[in-house]
Amino acid sequence: MSKLTQIERALLGIDQASFQRLCDSYLHCKGYEGINPLGLVIGADKVARGTPDTFFTQRDGRFIFAQHTTQQTGLAGKFQDDLEKCFDEEKTGVPVELISEILLCHNSVIEAEEQLSLQQFCGRRNVRLTMFGMGPLKHDLYDKYPGLARDFLGVEVDTGQIVTPEEFVAFSGKRAFATPLGTTFRFRESEVATVLSALERDDLALVVGHAGVGKTRLALECCCRYAAEHPGLQVRCIYDRGVNLYEDLRVHFSPPGQYLLMVDDANRVNGFQYAVQLLNYQTEERKIKIIATVRDYALEAAREISRESGGAEAVDLKPLKDEQIQELVCDEYKIRNSHYLQRIADIAKGNPRLALMAACVAVREDTLESIADVTTLYDEYFRSITADLQDLRDKTLLQVAGLISFLRVVDRSSSELMGAITDAFGLAPDTFWESAERLHDMEVVDMYENEVVRISDQVLSTYLFYLSVFKEKALDFGLILEHFFPRFRQRMVDVLNPVLDTFNTQEITHEIQPRVERVWRLLDPIRASATLPMTISRCLTFTECPQTRR
Repeated sequence: MSKLTQIERALLGIDQASFQRLCDSYLHCKGYEGINPLGLVIGADKVARGTPDTFFTQRDGRFIFAQHTTQQTGLAGKFQDDLEKCFDEEKTGVPVELISEILLCHNSVIEAEEQLSLQQFCGRRNVRLTMFGMGPLKHDLYDKYPGLARDFLGVEVDTGQIVTPEEFVAFSGKRAFATPLGTTFRFRESEVATVLSALERDDLALVVGHAGVGKTRLALECCCRYAAEHPGLQVRCIYDRGVNLYEDLRVHFSPPGQYLLMVDDANRVNGFQYAVQLLNYQTEERKIKIIATVRDYALEAAREISRESGGAEAVDLKPLKDEQIQELVCDEYKIRNSHYLQRIADIAKGNPRLALMAACVAVREDTLESIADVTTLYDEYFRSITADLQDLRDKTLLQVAGLISFLRVVDRSSSELMGAITDAFGLAPDTFWESAERLHDMEVVDMYENEVVRISDQVLSTYLFYLSVFKEKALDFGLILEHFFPRFRQRMVDVLNPVLDTFNTQEITHEIQPRVERVWRLLDPIRASATLPMTISRCLTFTECPQTRR
């Protein structure tokens, strides 16, 4: 069933009070200000008697009247009666010469001849008549005001990936193990100034850095400050659910307005190129600017996407200093013991996310041993999740969690991808999705409409891949290579880089190198014999792979 059909059905089934509230909100969105809903009981879903149902006061002292109805038969007669009441000065208390326009809202259709008759009736009194029926309502709710379709009709026009900054922070922090985004902003004033200056000159600014260095927090701060300097600007963020963004962008950015869009971790967002393409269609009525965060190793890919829209300035975030890390931890977690502060700074190495994770564990466990090394820190931080997986005694759950962390997004409708998973690990689609649903219930993964599954928290995704592949060995890394490389080369880079940055690099490299070399021989045996043993850089990025050159 199409979204327009869903909206039509919902409009036909709506009660009178809800319809009046919808119409009032709809008219407000259309630009009618100074609203006074006479036909509703305040604080209750009930209609009240009165003429008109709603009126709007204008700056010149004149009035706009509105009548709303869900009546499906005899509509022309109903509106004729409503208009006569609107022109009855004893009923309204308003002289007819002070009425500039009458709005008629309904959830049906009316014949052209009937509408003409009503317009002529108003025209003889020098009053403009405007009608909003099923046609204009359903298309505007679909194209321009999807929030009204969601709130009043329960119809989700988009996939819910474009949200306000407040919603983005709330969604990002809804899990107990998520690192907070609502911390006090510190230490990055010069970087903020650079980003804001870039936005004044250009339409796109990139915030670049290692995972956990504070890119998202900086981008949110820039959005807040830029909006404060530009009244009327609408700030929106992309909360990635793994679904293509095209429809959401069309729905949210078609109406006129001034917009600032924050795209977090752009190299992982499904449809970042569509967001950048918005910049090619600027008009006087619609202006859009974008702040995007991107991992340092994916900067060139982001630059390539941005070139068709004029390019972008990249602002590189460097690690914080040890004293800044200690100040952050002291302020956020009230840790003042110098031994704890120094140990957290040693572990964090300038990474504020890792510092906050360490502080959280240190406060909870109240022992220095709990933050003895990074691997122990991750084990402690995600202890509740690993406990759940162990309690269920189901290796399949860990396999599925590891595959989702590697693939980033798994779509049930992709028979090719599901077939590859079955071929590599013997996981039938029904088994995979049963486990995915259990992981969703455990709040380990996010599932959209029971069709698309992903892990939204990047730190958790890194840990689950490490846990499933290298620690518990539920997944064979060699099989991942054989079945998913080079097709998923970039995802291999995305998942291995943070694992190698975080955990025992030498041990993991020693484990994966012979598997990488085996795949290398299969892909290009002649070159492999001349270039082995492989260098660490090739082991990590596969940049020389003959089937991935462009």
